[in-house]
Amino acid sequence: MGEKNDVFCAYLGKEDIFADFMNGTIFEGRKEIVPEELEAVPEAYHEGKTGGAGAGKRGRYRDVAKKRYRGGSCCVLTVENQNELHYAMPARCMEYDALEYARQLRKRKAQHRRKKDLKGSARFLSGLTPEEKLDPVVTVVFYHGNKKWEACRSLHGMLNFNGENEVFRKYTADYRMNLYTLEDLNEDRFTTGLRDVIALMKRSRDKEAMKEYCRSNEERFQEMEEETYDVISVMIDHRRLEDYKERNRVEGGRVNMCQALNEMMEESRQDGLRIGEKRGEKIGEKKGEKKLAALIGNLMRDSRTEDVEKAVRSEAFRRKLYREYGMR
Repeated sequence: MGEKNDVFCAYLGKEDIFADFMNGTIFEGRKEIVPEELEAVPEAYHEGKTGGAGAGKRGRYRDVAKKRYRGGSCCVLTVENQNELHYAMPARCMEYDALEYARQLRKRKAQHRRKKDLKGSARFLSGLTPEEKLDPVVTVVFYHGNKKWEACRSLHGMLNFNGENEVFRKYTADYRMNLYTLEDLNEDRFTTGLRDVIALMKRSRDKEAMKEYCRSNEERFQEMEEETYDVISVMIDHRRLEDYKERNRVEGGRVNMCQALNEMMEESRQDGLRIGEKRGEKIGEKKGEKKLAALIGNLMRDSRTEDVEKAVRSEAFRRKLYREYGMR
């Protein structure tokens, strides 16, 4: 799945971060979900069992999945993280949702079989009573890759309705993804450390914008939670921040992200200058070698063999000869 997706999935696994993510995306900042209402659910689906136990099972795995319980109602909330474009994402998410509904049906059927309380062929065949309802499933796709999302956002976008197939469009069920890219997100809608993770991810290619954001939120960045610091270092491709964490620790196990970023950027600038100087020296050496070779060629042409050895030994004499031959 990739390091970034792994790290972000682990971060979203925390109930407070997951609730904040859902509130900041599908609810546009409204506090519709609270961490205390969330419960982790299995992220793996298995289907197609044949033969012995576990044989022939096909596995499908959600990135992050939680159940929200409130007032006797339950909803399954899931997040799929994407760092790369996925041209079949609508079909993939639709399959995940269908597998979740199928799991709920199997659970209901198993409960009724144990109770032996389904009367009538319709109920027995369905595994449900007319009054029973399944828990809704909401899937959010978070795309944080570098390329612009150019893949389909719904199942219809993946289907061929050209030519004679157009007549079937309105009869074909669609599936629309809840897709959010970094461009879609407003960091001010988040209230946990996720706010700064999202903000710096959006600015990761602009060092000045990152520094300005840090300055604008200096009080919070001077005492950042270590977990948030670690997630940011991976998500913005600055793993070198790990090298600056220990010497920028503050009380309470927190880290001064502002100072760490400044130190890292300054050291990167100095590294760049040193690399530039070395490259300049190498280029100068090559140019000097070519110039000396040309001078020696001129001296040999003019039968000035004694001046060749003198020119190699004395820089002052070389400069005099360069002027003599009009070489700059």
